[in-house]
Amino acid sequence: MPSRFPHFLSPDELTARRHAQVTAFLGGRDLDPGWLSDLMRERVGEGLLLLTSSPVHGLANPTSDLDFIRIQEAAIDGPRISTKIFENGHHLEVVSFSEAELASNLDELERLASLPAEGTVAGFRAWDKQREPRRKQTERIVNGIAMDGSAPYLGALPALGRVWSRAALHTAVEQVVHTTLAEKAGEARGRVGYAYNVLLHLMDALLSHHGDVYTTRKWYVLRWTRLMAEGGWHDEHLQSVAVGLERLRKDVHTFLAPDLAGEPLAAPFAELALAAVRATGTARGVTVGVELTGGVEAFLPGSALLLGPDGGVVLPGVGTASDLPFTGAPVGLDGLAALDAPAAATLLRALRAGAARLRIGYQDEEDGR
Repeated sequence: MPSRFPHFLSPDELTARRHAQVTAFLGGRDLDPGWLSDLMRERVGEGLLLLTSSPVHGLANPTSDLDFIRIQEAAIDGPRISTKIFENGHHLEVVSFSEAELASNLDELERLASLPAEGTVAGFRAWDKQREPRRKQTERIVNGIAMDGSAPYLGALPALGRVWSRAALHTAVEQVVHTTLAEKAGEARGRVGYAYNVLLHLMDALLSHHGDVYTTRKWYVLRWTRLMAEGGWHDEHLQSVAVGLERLRKDVHTFLAPDLAGEPLAAPFAELALAAVRATGTARGVTVGVELTGGVEAFLPGSALLLGPDGGVVLPGVGTASDLPFTGAPVGLDGLAALDAPAAATLLRALRAGAARLRIGYQDEEDGR
C-alpha cells in the first residue's frame, strides 16, 4: 500500500504544519494549551487529549467550536455521548474512548485497506453499526493533534486515506448510475443534482487518496480548491482526473437552463468516475448490477411501485421485480445508456423506494501507484 501524505510532506513535516495551525487558532482565541489540558482533566479525567477537526486542517473560523477526543487506559462500555463545556465564552466538546478499542479500530483500518475494493467499502459502511470509535471519530483521532504538538496516531493516515478514498469513489459511482438513470428517464433537473453529488464525492476520493482526509462534507469544496491551487498530485493520471473534474464542475450548472434540458450530460461524469477509479489504482473497470432488497412494505393506490401478495415487487410496464434491468449479469457503466426511458424510470423508482439496490463491482484490481 503506497504511503500518502498531503503535498509530499513527511509525517514530521505534516505534524509540524498542523501544530502550527492549531497554535495559530488557539492564539487567536487567547487559549493556552496548558489551561485546556487542566480544564479537561478536571471535567472528564486523565487521558490523552487530542484537538481535532477544523483547527487541525487550517479551516477553523473565529467562532469554531473546540472538539476534543480523549483516549483513556480503562475500558469504556456502551455508546458515547460527548461532554459539552461552555467556559469563558468558548464552546468545547469532548468524547472519550479506551486505548483497547482504538487499537482494535486501527487494526481494522489496516485490514480494510488490504482488502479488494468491494470488501473495503462493505467494511466501511458497516463500521458505525459495529465499532467504537465510529468512522468520523476514528478519522479525527488519526488526524488529531495532542496538546504537546504531537500527532500520536498519524501513522495510520495511509490506511485511513485508502479506505476513505475507496468509500468515496464507490458513492461517486453510485451517483453516476443515478445521474444516468435520471437522464434516461427524462429528469432534466434531477440529473443535475446527482451530477453535483458525483463531483463532490470524487473530490473527497481524490483528496483522501492524497492523504487529506476529513469527513465533514461542508469542507469538501474549500479543501479541493486549496489542493487545486497548491498542486501536489502524485502523478499525471491523477492530475488529469482533477483537471477533468474542474471542467465539469464549471459547466454543470448550465444544464439547468431550459434550452439545455434535452442535451446529454451523464456520459462525461461516468467517464470521469471510471478514470478516477483507474488513476487511484482501485481497479481497471467498474460493473453495475441490481439486486432486490425485499425491504419495501408500504402500499398506496395509484403508486408506481407495488407489492404483490407474496412480497414480490410489481412494477408497471415491467411485470415483476425479477424483470428489472441488470438483476442478472452486471454491465459496465457505459451499458446503462442502453436503457429506454420507461426501464430507466422504473429502475430509478425501485432504487429510490428501497425495493432494489445497486451492486457495484470492480474488475482487475491492481496495486496503487
